[in-house]
Amino acid sequence: MPSVKKYIQKIFDGTGFPVKIAHARGYGETFPSHRLHYHTADLEMQFIKKGTGFYFIKDRRYAVKPSSALIIHSNEVHHFFSGGAKNFIDKTSVMLYPGIFKKTFIEKHISSLIYCNKNFPHQIFFSDKEFSIIEFLLDAADSEIKQQNKFWKESTTNFIEQICLLLLRRIEEGQAINRQANTNKIVQSAISYIEQNFAREITLKSLSKELNVSRFHLSHLFTQYAGVSFKTYLIRRRVEEAKKLLKETDLKVSGISGRSGFSDISSFVKSFKRITGASPASYRKIFQQLSKK
Repeated sequence: MPSVKKYIQKIFDGTGFPVKIAHARGYGETFPSHRLHYHTADLEMQFIKKGTGFYFIKDRRYAVKPSSALIIHSNEVHHFFSGGAKNFIDKTSVMLYPGIFKKTFIEKHISSLIYCNKNFPHQIFFSDKEFSIIEFLLDAADSEIKQQNKFWKESTTNFIEQICLLLLRRIEEGQAINRQANTNKIVQSAISYIEQNFAREITLKSLSKELNVSRFHLSHLFTQYAGVSFKTYLIRRRVEEAKKLLKETDLKVSGISGRSGFSDISSFVKSFKRITGASPASYRKIFQQLSKK
């Protein structure tokens, strides 16, 4: 597992420019993004060129398809999983802070992309020709960021705007959109309950009782649709909350442990280090150092 310092540096590279583009080609389970996580302010867009597998976003499962895009809003818990096989995937991810569109011609239109409503289509499909145009725009934007020639920020913003316009066109036209993601009402209810109560004691037994289903049935459905077991999901969700508190507050590690839902600090530190590669104290220190650059 790569160190948390190496991973954070890829995100906070010190340029101060609110767009990050990353190309990934390989077996999906080796990507850092396969772990359950969320972003507090950024919009994430995954453009899939080739590959199979699933993205679990919020409480629904989306089958990965070529020439498609997945839109993930801030605070939406998500991860990629292979569905039981080592699936090859070729994709480009874009992380951006929506404030980049301030005072641009696209600003008045962008709200329908960055804000999630009940019927928001998280998965959008394109024709091969359209996707080739998007690939060109992504490569051009990535090249501008890397070379940083004169007016590179303005040029990059322009390329990203064009990509967003293509996405908005699809959303507004309502064509080639997957509005019926593979989901399950029991799993949706389970995740909704976890989101509201992860800081409290939750067990598979108590959750199955709350939902009036058997433990075996709930466990099977959860793993099938979410791509991880109930226990794994709960621990990772608590660690994500702890990461947020470590970055955004001055609370002591012991206080964060309790507010994240861990019963004792020992299990908190052990779980946090296993998932992130660093202790809570080290994670906070690294983040603070990188934020000052």
